Amino acid sequence: MKLLKYLLLVLLFTSVSYSQFDKTILQVGIGIVEPFGNTSKGTYYANEMLNGYSMLTIDTSFMTNNYAMKTGLTFFGKAKFNFDKYSVTRGVLFAAFNTFNTFEPTKSGMIGIPVQLIGGQIDTVPSPINYSYTFNSFSFGLGFELAPTAFTKKVSPYFGANMSFNLFNGKLTSTENNLDSVNTSFSDFRIGVNFDAGVEFQISKQFGLALGVKYDLGNLLLKNTNSGIPDAIVWGKTNGSLNDEEGTFFSAIYGPVLNGLRRQVISKQKQINWGTIYLAANIYLDKPKTTGKTTKKK
Repeated sequence: MKLLKYLLLVLLFTSVSYSQFDKTILQVGIGIVEPFGNTSKGTYYANEMLNGYSMLTIDTSFMTNNYAMKTGLTFFGKAKFNFDKYSVTRGVLFAAFNTFNTFEPTKSGMIGIPVQLIGGQIDTVPSPINYSYTFNSFSFGLGFELAPTAFTKKVSPYFGANMSFNLFNGKLTSTENNLDSVNTSFSDFRIGVNFDAGVEFQISKQFGLALGVKYDLGNLLLKNTNSGIPDAIVWGKTNGSLNDEEGTFFSAIYGPVLNGLRRQVISKQKQINWGTIYLAANIYLDKPKTTGKTTKKK
């Protein structure tokens, strides 16, 4: 056992000793993100009939079966540290912000509002309503990358894998009669992995471009569903749970009438997966070489 520890320490010391941390690459970029899988995609709104009127309601599959994610944008940065003098093996640190549903417009329709008339009679009347929805993630993590022809300093494919730490946040907003807005939001932390591949084009000693694709499995670990009544998803509440594990939770956002009734619903286990196509700029931070010669003073 002691011998194994010693060998590991020697290996670590050797790899660090020969690491070319003076050849760091900074990569910054922008891309298009697209959700994959039935539990990521979906529609958050639906139409129901009430007293002869078509009502725009929240779909009962939203948050129970899927997160209604649509195409969006990503902004990211990476630091790549070369582990050998040829820049073939690299360690990677990254951070990214993904915003989904970027191109989805606001949805407009009618919703039922319960009222009590003079004399105590209860009635339901239609009222205009608008809905908007966003789903975001902030991710950071670390991983390993191979660039087999990086030593040419011209064109090189690369591929790698990373562990990602993801903070997800979704916000659904309703605006009645174009006046007052109220929202419900949910957020949670999850651990996942992503797989990254692309091609680098080095234009000069300091600058280059990269075109790549990436696939994220965002919530492999820490799935959870909060089943308590205080954890219900209701209008005006901003600390709801992601509810991505199989179970039950309470919600008051469904139905053609805004009545605040907390209904128990079944939560399906949900995977948050997405793909990315991106364009990036590479900045090469090579230190200038020194000859080691000294000049004599006259």
